[in-house]
Amino acid sequence: MSDQPPLLADAVETFVASLRQRLVPVNTIKSYAHDLRLFVQAMPTDLPQVSAEAIAEFLATFDHLSIATRRRRYSTLCAFYHWLIRHGVVEINPMEYLDPIQSVEREPRPLHPDTVLKILQAIPTANDRALFTLLYETGIRVGEALALLATEVDLTQDDEKIRVFGKGQRERTVMLTAAPESIRLLRRHLKQSRITSGSVFRGDPRYGGSPLPLEYSVVHYAWQRYCKAAEVEATIHQLRHSRASQLLQAGVPITTVRKQLGHRNIQSTLLYAEVDQATIKQDLQQYQRRKGRRR
Repeated sequence: MSDQPPLLADAVETFVASLRQRLVPVNTIKSYAHDLRLFVQAMPTDLPQVSAEAIAEFLATFDHLSIATRRRRYSTLCAFYHWLIRHGVVEINPMEYLDPIQSVEREPRPLHPDTVLKILQAIPTANDRALFTLLYETGIRVGEALALLATEVDLTQDDEKIRVFGKGQRERTVMLTAAPESIRLLRRHLKQSRITSGSVFRGDPRYGGSPLPLEYSVVHYAWQRYCKAAEVEATIHQLRHSRASQLLQAGVPITTVRKQLGHRNIQSTLLYAEVDQATIKQDLQQYQRRKGRRR
């Protein structure tokens, strides 16, 4: 047995390989690998020499970035060191000596339907329009859409649905009953592209037509271009917020919305129920009118 201390780079490589073996979502693996690549570049070569103080200084170099990015990098290191401890590579977890990065609780910010329509109308390509319309009409996550396979799309008349794999590879069926435009665009996209297997949303066939899914960075860049063309500021994730808020405002039971969105905790779904003050005012006015009629 070698007396040489384990190398940080080797440990990172083995950890990332273990993620692939566990079938962790591709986008999650890419995020972890990117964060850990930066970590390796900033830390000592030998894993035991990495201290809590050095990690704190490393994380502090990203104070200018968004809280979401900083929390993700903190979480990446927590997952990495949890794996190291579990496999006996190290005996001390330096992450236990660091305070977690707190985020400010923000209410979801839905987009007005007219704003979404304006963006979708600015999309020139059928496959991109199908992707972003599906995100909007179903509220599924971007990663779930990009991992969608042709074999998981069922466009049987009056029973259209897709099967997606959410966080933690939790499988769920998403009904397309209230997504008529998504159904139409998916049918056209699959017919024109002749896709019968592999990823539904893949690279441009002009550049090889790989059956592998589009990368998030490509989709994010495309979304930014379409928003600029429509003269609108919006994030892709706001499509999910918008759908959740619309369903709840329309009176769809919160348990149904939770199932559709793939929330593990119903508290996540309840956030959307607290968004629209206009809806609260309308509900109270209706209550007052009913109360007045009973007098």
